[in-house]
Amino acid sequence: MNSNSLPNFSSAESIHHIRQLLGKSRISSWWGKQSRTVREGICRAAALKPVMYWDKRLEDMTDDEREAIRQAVVNLKQAVLAITATDRGEWLHVPDFASTDRKQEKEQGEVSNKDPLLQQAQRMQQRADMIKAAQL
Repeated sequence: MNSNSLPNFSSAESIHHIRQLLGKSRISSWWGKQSRTVREGICRAAALKPVMYWDKRLEDMTDDEREAIRQAVVNLKQAVLAITATDRGEWLHVPDFASTDRKQEKEQGEVSNKDPLLQQAQRMQQRADMIKAAQL
């Protein structure tokens, strides 16, 4: 058989043809190489129960499941590309404004609760004094 009788495929077509023969697409191969942790994150982002999909091949999923995973990958990719700060120092020195706000709210709540409690304590003391005076 001479080389002229072989089909003339580009390298991308050849790889695609080989994958078809093996029964795996590029995406299936990628999914199969992901760690359990990565698959869990993607499944959670896709609103799929991770325990049902950790070991499931893409070929065994429904079209809707694969689409949910595809959308999750797209969304995660956009989120990761949007993160510009990857320096560890920046992440360690983020001020915790939320806890400061919660602390202030808690203190304000305690102050607003003190007034009624103080008034109630004063009324109780007055009643106790009245009862004591009546007993004498």
